[in-house]
Amino acid sequence: MSLTRLLKALPEPLFSTYNLVKVLGVGAYAVVYQVQHKKTKEKFALKVMEKEPVRIRNMLSQLLREVEIIQEQSGAPHIVQLFEVTETSTHFFLRFELCQTSLEDYCTRHGPMTEEEAFGWLRQACLGIKELHDNGIVHRDIKPSNCLVDADGQLCICDFGFAGRERERLTGITGTHCYSCPEAKAEGLVQTRKVDIYALGACLQHFLLGRCPKGPKDLPKGLSSEAKELMNEMMHQNPYLRLDIDELLEMPQLAEEDMFSQLLNQGKAIWRALSDELSSD
Repeated sequence: MSLTRLLKALPEPLFSTYNLVKVLGVGAYAVVYQVQHKKTKEKFALKVMEKEPVRIRNMLSQLLREVEIIQEQSGAPHIVQLFEVTETSTHFFLRFELCQTSLEDYCTRHGPMTEEEAFGWLRQACLGIKELHDNGIVHRDIKPSNCLVDADGQLCICDFGFAGRERERLTGITGTHCYSCPEAKAEGLVQTRKVDIYALGACLQHFLLGRCPKGPKDLPKGLSSEAKELMNEMMHQNPYLRLDIDELLEMPQLAEEDMFSQLLNQGKAIWRALSDELSSD
């Protein structure tokens, strides 16, 4: 159940320009729709967030922070592209590029990835996180469903509902349990950028397992020592002993010189995923 109720129709000024096509996803605070421009027929994702139910739960400042952070990061590599923000007296409407799929959906369709393929996607996610961390922002809800794939086959990070600025000494239970580090599962513990590093490690687990991991020791059979080493460095229980994002990008498993072969594999994977989607439609 979402705090934002489903819409029967878009309000003006959006109604005159876009048609509601379908619901793409329902989250705790928002509903995401696919909309289509009435004249150009171009399709977009529209994230809708209702103000009043958030306000009465003393969460309006979090909602405003999300909108502010998304606007700041729009245009950054590997961050989903925001085209327009519309505010009414009751709602925020955020119009984004419409991505083809998520890495969670891809794993559901195709099962576990090879290590090479998983490292390639992880590197792209790390590049998106680096943009955030370099600007003092912690995402706090990195997971495969928030790693979208755009029309060019590039990973784009989305959903900044839990995001905040590290200087604010962020606390509280945040994120999604399968991907959350110990300090994000307890009240009162300060959360740093290392929260996202742990979640990236859990995403790597998901890519290699083809499903949500059941804990740090839930690993596929036949995992290489290189993959184990990387996850151990990312998912240390002590946040101070985890790699930071720059150190992570320097790990040999994510070395840039290997990216050509990784990108080829990813391109093939995306075409398979899109072919399946088209055939199912």
